[in-house]
Amino acid sequence: MKKSLLDRWCGQPWLHATYLLGIVMLNVLIIYWKVWSVPQKLMGLLAIFLPLHVFEELTWPNGFHFMMNKLMQKSDNPLAYPENRLTDMITNFGAELLFIVLTFLTPILDNKGVIFAVFFGIGETFVHTIFSIITLNHYKSKGKKTLYSPGLVTAWCLLLEVGIYGVYWLVISGTFVKRDLWGLAFVAFLIIFMIRIPFIISSKIKSTKYAYTEMGYFEKYEK
Repeated sequence: MKKSLLDRWCGQPWLHATYLLGIVMLNVLIIYWKVWSVPQKLMGLLAIFLPLHVFEELTWPNGFHFMMNKLMQKSDNPLAYPENRLTDMITNFGAELLFIVLTFLTPILDNKGVIFAVFFGIGETFVHTIFSIITLNHYKSKGKKTLYSPGLVTAWCLLLEVGIYGVYWLVISGTFVKRDLWGLAFVAFLIIFMIRIPFIISSKIKSTKYAYTEMGYFEKYEK
């Protein structure tokens, strides 16, 4: 059966597009490094680090989707739902576009972007750590000895640093005001509309159309 344009896009093309956007943002950040403020640099770094995070989760070593579906969502078909190629595209490609938009809106948003970066960086690291603990406990009997799960390294080594420096900046700059907490609205938008709602819809439909074909990192523990 001939694949639809969306089906093809949800294969490798959206991943390549996300990685390309990360490279573009790296060059933009280098060019404007001396001009951009700290808040704008932090958002720019998120737009660069997210593609690296996605690469670890879904390209190499891959398998984040399988872990999420099997261990966290208790799916009866962990390669197909609720997380699948379509929901991952919506979440991750959408998040990359959101980060880029927020980067260029930072002069207007001020520290609202910093609040977003803090909660995303620290929150993502916390969640991945919990996932890794659950994963280790589940696969310990099958020979797993490390805390690692796909996404943990880039969370701890890249995203967490953005979050921590964001907190540092808010403290030393003395520029934080209560209205900056409106940055949490972007966090809520990301969680609700780009993660939870696609998952909920996918859970109800239980379609295998956008299923993955590989378990990635977890292949060796599922034999």
